[in-house]
Amino acid sequence: MSLVSFIVAAIVILVTPGPTNTLLAASGAAMGWRSAALLPVAEAAGYLIAVTGYLSLASFLAEAGPAMPALKGIAAAWLFHCAWKLWTQPAQSAVERSIALRRVFLATILNPKAMLVGAVLIPGMSDGLQHRAVGAFLVLSLAAGVAWTLGGSLLPRSARRHAYRAAAVVVGLFSVMAASSAIAG
Repeated sequence: MSLVSFIVAAIVILVTPGPTNTLLAASGAAMGWRSAALLPVAEAAGYLIAVTGYLSLASFLAEAGPAMPALKGIAAAWLFHCAWKLWTQPAQSAVERSIALRRVFLATILNPKAMLVGAVLIPGMSDGLQHRAVGAFLVLSLAAGVAWTLGGSLLPRSARRHAYRAAAVVVGLFSVMAASSAIAG
């Protein structure tokens, strides 16, 4: 895979709705842009840890049959926990920034997108391009994170009060999909 084709794939991956993007948009809507502006940094930090971790473990994960289903199960449990917390969050209150940062960071570490990038896309590249691909992915994740957070903050006020509950439903669906994937192997 060339760096250009990786960048195109990374953009598609990062703009596709997922658990992290849902949390970013909901936090932008509920907290406002200024309070949520650091969340894309938490996303990039989560991707840095996850992608480099998957990259270093790629050959092991390919050979260890139960490792991937176990990781998917952990991700499903965390996403369910996030969905529950979002559902029970009062509609008019914004979570503390530290809680939102932690949610985004952990959801990103457990995000299947990180697994796809770190265990499938980057390992297929030459060694010389792998570091550049990780760097490009981090820059692109920051840009996508800003877009999702800003997009959430621009929602109409009438929609903002439902941001956490809507995000809870979406993240809950991702939890079910991750659990199903873990069970399927």
